[in-house]
Amino acid sequence: MSNSLDLLLSEAEIQRLDYAFSPPTHAGFMPLSDAEELIWFTHQQQGDAALQQVMAWQFRKVKDAGRIISACHALLTTLPGINVRYAFDDQEGLIKLGAETGLQAVTLLTATTHAEAERLLLAAQAQPIALDRDAPLRVVLINGVGDNLILGLIRHDILAVTHSWSYLLAGLSALHNDAPLPVAPTANAQHEVLAATRHLPWPQRDFMLSGAAPSAGARAIATFTAEQLAGIKNSHTLLADIALRFGHFIVVQSGGQPIQLSVPLQGDDAFPGFGSASIARLTVTAESGLNTATILNQAVAEPANSELAQVEVRWQPDFNANLHFSDIEVEALLLPPLHSRHELNLTINRDVHNRLTLDLSADARLSAHAVPFLLEQFAATLLGDNIAVLLPTQPAAAERKPAPQGENRAITALILKEFRDALAAAEMTADEDFFDRGGHSLVATRVIGRLLSQHQIEININDLFNHPSARALSAFARHQVAEKPADEAVLVRSDDNEQAPLSLAQASLWKVYEAFDHNDIFNLPFAVRFLDEVDEQALRQAFIDVMVRHSVLRSLFISSAGEVRQRVVPQAGLSDYRWFFFSDGRAAGDIDAMLAEVGDHQFDLACELPFRATMLRDAANNQQVMSLLFHHVVLDEWSLNLMMDELGQAYAWRVEGRVPEWPGQPPQFYQFARQQQASGIQQTHLEYWLENLRGAPLNQQIFNQQSVNDLSVAAHADVDAGWLEFAVEPQVAAGLFTLARRNNASLFNAVYAGIAAALHLTGGPADMLIGTSTSGRNDASYFDTLGYFTTVVVHRVRFDAQLTVSALLMQVRNTINGSLPYTDIPIDLVEEGLFGADADRKNHMFETFIQIHSRVKLNGEIALHDGRQLAYRQVEPEKTGSLLGLQFEVMEECIEGVEQLRVMMTWRTDHYRADQAQQIADHIQQVFTHFAADSAGKKMLNDLTA
Repeated sequence: MSNSLDLLLSEAEIQRLDYAFSPPTHAGFMPLSDAEELIWFTHQQQGDAALQQVMAWQFRKVKDAGRIISACHALLTTLPGINVRYAFDDQEGLIKLGAETGLQAVTLLTATTHAEAERLLLAAQAQPIALDRDAPLRVVLINGVGDNLILGLIRHDILAVTHSWSYLLAGLSALHNDAPLPVAPTANAQHEVLAATRHLPWPQRDFMLSGAAPSAGARAIATFTAEQLAGIKNSHTLLADIALRFGHFIVVQSGGQPIQLSVPLQGDDAFPGFGSASIARLTVTAESGLNTATILNQAVAEPANSELAQVEVRWQPDFNANLHFSDIEVEALLLPPLHSRHELNLTINRDVHNRLTLDLSADARLSAHAVPFLLEQFAATLLGDNIAVLLPTQPAAAERKPAPQGENRAITALILKEFRDALAAAEMTADEDFFDRGGHSLVATRVIGRLLSQHQIEININDLFNHPSARALSAFARHQVAEKPADEAVLVRSDDNEQAPLSLAQASLWKVYEAFDHNDIFNLPFAVRFLDEVDEQALRQAFIDVMVRHSVLRSLFISSAGEVRQRVVPQAGLSDYRWFFFSDGRAAGDIDAMLAEVGDHQFDLACELPFRATMLRDAANNQQVMSLLFHHVVLDEWSLNLMMDELGQAYAWRVEGRVPEWPGQPPQFYQFARQQQASGIQQTHLEYWLENLRGAPLNQQIFNQQSVNDLSVAAHADVDAGWLEFAVEPQVAAGLFTLARRNNASLFNAVYAGIAAALHLTGGPADMLIGTSTSGRNDASYFDTLGYFTTVVVHRVRFDAQLTVSALLMQVRNTINGSLPYTDIPIDLVEEGLFGADADRKNHMFETFIQIHSRVKLNGEIALHDGRQLAYRQVEPEKTGSLLGLQFEVMEECIEGVEQLRVMMTWRTDHYRADQAQQIADHIQQVFTHFAADSAGKKMLNDLTA
């Protein structure tokens, strides 16, 4: 400028004038929308990474990684509108500039596991983008996870105004495949910022109380076909229909608390925190109707209401279809969200096969364990089922106040002991997460029940959700005022000659027992080998201690006037019965032959106890082997584990010549039987099974699908059985567990789905009935009671040509979990409801039965008070009989710190030959291997090699 102006203008004014008349040194100004300006100001106020979203994909069969890196670099530098900066100028205000220099090269990282890769991607997302220095798109490539390459794209919301995910992925695909670049879509015209809220009354994570930084949130998916949706037929209104149903579902789960529902009805990837001009937003209350027109015809969306919980339902594009690299297999990865403006986000994807995938996510403030629960329950409502369970609401602040600090250390030790016992994890520490160790709602309820009954420590289920480590949970425990314990002699006498009817589960079993003329079909033989010498006199007395504590083990079953009742034998009368046999009563011999002999005993339950313990000597090494023979009517697997725990505790006292000290007295099984019979059968629970199973094909064998449609007449049943066993390779077992975790399912769900798939691919039916057992312990008061609570239930699994591994796993998980509230109804009542009161007792409506034995305590150690360990190991009995056509017992064990998974398969010889059984077992192992592969979830079942 002319120096003549120096006398008129200040230095600052001259600089501004020079800037106005000088050409910019950068590439030039670019158009800036109001939406970008609003997002920029929000970014400046927050100063964190809350406006950054991440998507990730896994590439398989990569032959040229350099080509992918080049395409990613070209995406940053070539695709219009990405290599930009946002700066604030005193004169112009906010300006958008084309960058003068090239972008930083693509970030290359290395990880050895998927979990490590996920942590790296989330860490990259959490690093704030400086919009004045960095482009609003960050690219991360991770190698080293097997033979795979993982791509992560971190997009700032300011870029989303002009660059949808679909456009970015189409551009990246074109750059890799040397194809023309796609046409950029029109920018969104309007956006608004929603304030972060937290109103839903559900379990929150610890940082809500402590102020600690949040970790990643939670995510869960469910898949089914559109035809399955109850009452939703019009694909045009599908999103609005599901959105309203989800809104009402959340209102119900929140105890009637209103929510504000947002539904972006246009656009392919509306992003959390902002909505387009086409957004529909309305308040949903308990009184609102399911009128889809309220969304579709909404002219103006309601203003954002920060006083209400925010819930969003939107379409999600098929990111696998949008990202297509020639000659490379691409799979989208689901990452937990770091940030979410809405408290819950439900996205819906519909593929070319008309399958719907629901993807529910919540940020780190909501307990991660609540998200899969919510999705399972909502999926059940979409399929026409009633909501069975409400999510526990967040306790009031007063209820969440920590207990006095002086009690923490002692309570921590007690909680940790119960965690370790319930999870069979002796090495678990006080700071480890209960759920990460494999805990779930049923085990959590058992832990809470034991803490209350044995230690008078009260734990709120919400506190366990919020504080899942023993140390953190101890601060929220409450001591109950313990009542004065009753005199032990009085407790014993109160059981003398007690009588009660059979429970529903016992009555179900007894009908079959009578049909087989009270033979040994319901004998439960177990055996353990002691690795050190056992004091047999002390062991017998320890058994007596357990029998006194649990009267069901000293009960007789008397039939009178057409009714069977269980009657307790007084403690003083135990000496009148033979039930314990010392090893010196017979010579040492071949242990297998001796176990088979003592296992053939046929109980006369009217005059002898339903339990026998026989000590034997193995001639091969002189070790003691204990045979345990129970009648099934008094024992289930849960009870077996309880009994082994208490037997070890009692033995440790008795070898010292002392009486055991028990922490409390559990209620007796006869009390449960009385209570259940007095309550009667819940008709609505029975109707659940009848409606689900009515019309199903019955008793279809794998190689002979001749359906038996009438079980109203008893048929012959040859229960002679063959059996085999196979171990699952450790890497396959790990893969099955990974598949389960990716789909928010259990290991049992994955194994169950694998066996069902193998049977179908071997020639089994497309509409398959599968039986399984459930604990039957729906009342926490009886968690520490020995008895037969187990019920047998049957589920229906359907296959079609387009079913994927993940879809089958989700079907299995949702079917099993959805039925849990109704498992008080045993199978005999269902079959009588379908086929009449004289339904066949010897043949069930299902051919296949699958159950899991998780960490059965027949391998372990008895901890003696002097510090020694008395080790014992299970001896497997040979299977010679089976009521079921095909039975699979999945054994999940941890022996000397080594995790093991094996399958015991039993078959009726009148249904299958040995070579057919071996063919089935081989196919199951092949399918397990397919399921364990990294890419298993997306594979079609029909593409698997059986």
